[in-house]
Formats: sequence, C-alpha cells, structure tokens
Amino acid sequence: MRTNINLNVVAETKEEERIEKYLTLLHTSDKVKQFLSRMEQEARRRNVYKYRARIKDVKSAIRTYRINNKKLEEAHDYIGVSFIVDTEDEIYPIVDYLKENLSDVELVDFVSEEMIYSPLVYIKWVPPLGFNLFAHEELIENQMKVPIEIRVCSKEGYISEQAAYYSVQKNDTIKMPIEEKNNLRNLVQHITYKLAILNMRNLNTEEIQKHRKELEKIIHNNKEFLIKNDSLCKEAVLDLGRLIYKCVYDKEISENDDIDDYLKEVFNELLKNKQDNLIDIICMAINQMKAIDYSEIKEIAS
Repeated sequence: MRTNINLNVVAETKEEERIEKYLTLLHTSDKVKQFLSRMEQEARRRNVYKYRARIKDVKSAIRTYRINNKKLEEAHDYIGVSFIVDTEDEIYPIVDYLKENLSDVELVDFVSEEMIYSPLVYIKWVPPLGFNLFAHEELIENQMKVPIEIRVCSKEGYISEQAAYYSVQKNDTIKMPIEEKNNLRNLVQHITYKLAILNMRNLNTEEIQKHRKELEKIIHNNKEFLIKNDSLCKEAVLDLGRLIYKCVYDKEISENDDIDDYLKEVFNELLKNKQDNLIDIICMAINQMKAIDYSEIKEIAS
C-alpha cells in the first residue's frame, strides 16, 4: 500500500548511530526470535483473531527519533506485538498471561469507554477497548533490556487504530504542530472506532442508537476541526472501509495480496453514490463493500 511515511533517512548523528547499531543487533538476536515465537504460540493456543509482531525497522526508528527527540533508552516499542481478539472477554486471559510471564511490566488499561471519551479529544492515543503492556526483556547480550510494547485489543479497536495510524500518525506530508496532529489522530480514531462498532457487531436497536448518538456528539463538538482537516479525515474513512473489508474476508486474503489501494478506490466510489447524512452514507457504503465477493475483488485488482 502506498503510504506517506518518509523513510528516506540514514544515521547522521552519534545518537542515530547508536540507535542503528542497537536495532541491527535486535534484528539478528536468537533470543528475540525465540521470544516472538513464544508470543505467536500463545496466540495460536488462544485462537486469537489476528496476531501481529514486528521488530522496529532501523530507518523507522531514526525517523521517530527525529520527530520525538527520544534517545535510545527512552523508546518503548523496539519490539511491537499485537493480539487482536473477537470479543472483549478474550482480552483478559491474554493480559493475565503476559503479566505473569514478562518482566518489568507496566500495564495501561484502556478498556473503559468513559476514560476514552472524556474529554473527546485527549493527548494520549491508544486502541480503545484494550490494554497496552510495556515490558523490558534481556534479549541482547551485554546490551540494555529490549523495550517491548504489547497491545491486546478488540477487532474494532484494531480497525480504528490502524485507520488513524495510516491516515494521520504516519503521514509525513502533514504540516501541523505535533500536538494538533496528535489531537487529529485521536479524533479520527474515536470516529472510526464508533463506525467500526456500528458495522462489525450485531447490535440491538438500543445499542445502535447509543453509539450513533455518541458518534454524532463527537462529530458535532469537533465540527470545525474536522472541516479544517477534511482531506485527512476522508483518507481515514477510506482506510476504515479497506480494513473492515479485510477483516470480513480475513481467511481468504493472504498477506501477499496487494489490494489495499484498490479497496480504497472501490470504497471511495461507493461513497460518491450516496446522498444522506454523513453517518448513513458511510454505513451504507460499508455494507455494500462487505457484500462484494472477494474473488471478484482479487480478479479485478490483479
């Protein structure tokens, strides 16, 4: 998928060279491979919806350092792991396992929607309905402990986090103060989270009304900010459609299927054909998108 991340970077300062050296060791460590294998085995044992893991890319680490000015010792996610589950009830056993089997663990609880939505736009962004665990493991000999971030979240949390991640967080074409960018990212995630709930869960009438009302309030209270960043918000909605489709057809779509950009184009065309209020337009387009057989998408996209 085409992204707006600038990874055309090389180490230029002593600190960037330190980061490069450490990340290179991380990528070749047998202990790191064993750790990730153990995490993947746990995911399979629990039959999670999706397991994701990555060792931070050297260029990405240098890019992040230049943006946040955090030294090697201040990073928290040189290894990133995600357990994405179908229901909230599946979150807690995984969190308990990680607390018992990792050292130096800091647990951040984001399950409470009251915490997420009050105030509507807040400084810290995280996947809703989930936990973040920050750990440090001895995985490289004679080096500092490896900072690890593990997310355990619901499917809807994953969809909204990724939509905001690609459209805003990793978009280096955005020219705005970092605090404003973070606020936009948080707002985008709140909106796409509610849209994911409305379109991924079997809700009763009362639940639908509740989530719609909360979504309408988020949009109304931040109307000027959303209009000001219209193009980025639209990009996030297109990513939302892409991600929901890929979740629905997860078993059919392989990791090698390069269809992300095509899915966004299809979803964009569906949005153009609607005339209603904003929430209904998006939801109707999502329903149409979900109804497209994957074999048709793959045939046309290839």
